[in-house]
Amino acid sequence: MKMENKDLVVVDNQNEVVAQNDSFDILGNETILMLADQAEKRIEAMNKIMNASLKMTTVNDWVLIGGIPYLQESGATKVARLFGISWQIEEPKKETRADGHYTITYKGKFSLAGATIEAEGARSSFDDFFASAGKDKDGNPRPRKTPDEIDMRDVKLAAYTNCINNGIKRILPGLRNLTVENLAEGGIDTKNLKGYSFKGESKKAASKVEGSGFKCEHCGAEISSAEASYSKSYYGKELCRKCQKLAKEGGLDDSRETESTDSGNQTE
Repeated sequence: MKMENKDLVVVDNQNEVVAQNDSFDILGNETILMLADQAEKRIEAMNKIMNASLKMTTVNDWVLIGGIPYLQESGATKVARLFGISWQIEEPKKETRADGHYTITYKGKFSLAGATIEAEGARSSFDDFFASAGKDKDGNPRPRKTPDEIDMRDVKLAAYTNCINNGIKRILPGLRNLTVENLAEGGIDTKNLKGYSFKGESKKAASKVEGSGFKCEHCGAEISSAEASYSKSYYGKELCRKCQKLAKEGGLDDSRETESTDSGNQTE
């Protein structure tokens, strides 16, 4: 009997073909069930790792960067102690660009229950987080900071923290790709998360409203970087607190209000 093309699948390098309905027989029913059972157990284990890790941390151990939760060194070390993770970090390497800006890179080995992985962490002085000088009184971007105006210790600490975070997250996959919703479900007070987004502002302006350069995409009120980052995580838009409440209640349509609400009422 001739089989239709849609019923064929390639199963090896010899271009051998079998009916799609027979493909499960290659492994056997018992093997398929075993793999499915293992997959379910791994998912359950990763969820338990995530929940246990979140219980060890507080809101002060997390920061929002561009709307993405970022576990700081204080939280990473708590999680490491919980699971018995150890690491060895090599001396940092510095690469300098033609304009004088530089990148600091740390490399380390992380061990857990007999398993060892390698991870790196790098940050550059040219990153907006370090080099952005904010805006002037007219709202125009100021010239970026020169390398001499940036404290190298801050760049090194950020690179070191990245290395620690990357290593712990690689060896504990349950900590990867967490969302604000995950943090809230784990008991983290996400309403008080600090956050940074970048539109020409300095990192110190993250909690300020006046001159931040961020505006609510619905009503036009000026908002802080932290509000913008938090709202971006939850609602996919940069919204003031009043409009965040509307979005949560399902009362926010796609139309933009023509009049801006007083920004003082948005940040209470």
